[in-house]
Amino acid sequence: MELTGNLSDFALTDILQILALSRKSGTLSLEAGSVQGRIIVDQGRIIQATMRPGSPFSERLLHEDHIRPDNLATLKQYASQMEGVWGLKELLLESGLMDVETLESVARRHIHDVVGALVNLEKGRFGIELNYLEPTDILNEVGLSYGLDVGEVLLGAAKEIDESKRDELLMASKNVAAMSEANLNGWQQSAIAAERVQARPPDDEPVEEARKEVKELATDGHDRAARLCSLLAELRSHSFEAEVSLLIMRYASEVATRGVLFVVKDDEICGLGQFGVSATDNGQAPDERVRGIKIPIGQQTIFDHVIKTGQPFIGKMPSNHWHSEMLKKIGGNGAPLSAFALPLVCNDQPIFVFYGDNYPGMSDLIGIDELVALVNQASVVLEKIVLERMINEMRQRRA
Repeated sequence: MELTGNLSDFALTDILQILALSRKSGTLSLEAGSVQGRIIVDQGRIIQATMRPGSPFSERLLHEDHIRPDNLATLKQYASQMEGVWGLKELLLESGLMDVETLESVARRHIHDVVGALVNLEKGRFGIELNYLEPTDILNEVGLSYGLDVGEVLLGAAKEIDESKRDELLMASKNVAAMSEANLNGWQQSAIAAERVQARPPDDEPVEEARKEVKELATDGHDRAARLCSLLAELRSHSFEAEVSLLIMRYASEVATRGVLFVVKDDEICGLGQFGVSATDNGQAPDERVRGIKIPIGQQTIFDHVIKTGQPFIGKMPSNHWHSEMLKKIGGNGAPLSAFALPLVCNDQPIFVFYGDNYPGMSDLIGIDELVALVNQASVVLEKIVLERMINEMRQRRA
């Protein structure tokens, strides 16, 4: 079955998230003017991405000196004799020119770069052919044995976009309401450190170190406030729930070592997505383990507090049977974790809960106040999205 549409109606990020959350398989084709893209998804994970015009994977291998031009020419000549039985990946591995680990590492970076370029397409057509996984241009492109997590790829692409549009976003942030509380928090920390400097005698050796601390805290507070303003400006432009949750996950990944996105159901919360969760020795993917987490509501967990009150939890992870069950799946059971659980609310009902902690490095959760402010604003935006959708549906029924 093939689905088609316009990128102006459905952004590529939305399409990929839908495919990932529903664990669909198929080929996503994109066409925008002279640009043609192709992303192959297997059970919600990206296994190949190409874009023309653009450098194919084979050119990347040459550019990064993984193989020589004469090696590539020889492999392609041999492949033509085999009448398409072998592709570039098989030829590279069988010839011994590259090992599996190196080849897949380069392929992952290539997919990140290609998808990062494709998400910039704002106009054009897309088509999705479900359950069609035929690789393309097998002598110049390769596919991954185990695909990349869509959230991970989009997170990387979003960070690159943030860098390239930093000046534009900072200019837009001037039109956003001043986040005085977030700024105040950073400057209050600076003032406390400054008081410590003034309290020391002039000949005290640690004075210079404390002065440096003042400067670093002030700089960090300013940078975080600027980052928050840029994300708030971006948040206002979103019109799809998945975009809102992804943006929060992006910033949460800068605050916490790892995180899990939970969806709130009638009597339980269920794992939906993650960042920073490590793979296990048994080969089970992090996403698969996270989607297997189900925590009943009403078991005195930190999530109960968040869902019932709509207020965030920030602090040391308390001992609880269901906390232990969750940490058995993602790691860190028994460790003295600092954690947070933040609700994304719509119409006074939490629909998502964002969990994050500092495992395994046990570092401080720097920027948590800004994250709370971002989640609060995201709830407002989410209610606006739902309200606009209801209004449009009513208008359509009247038409």
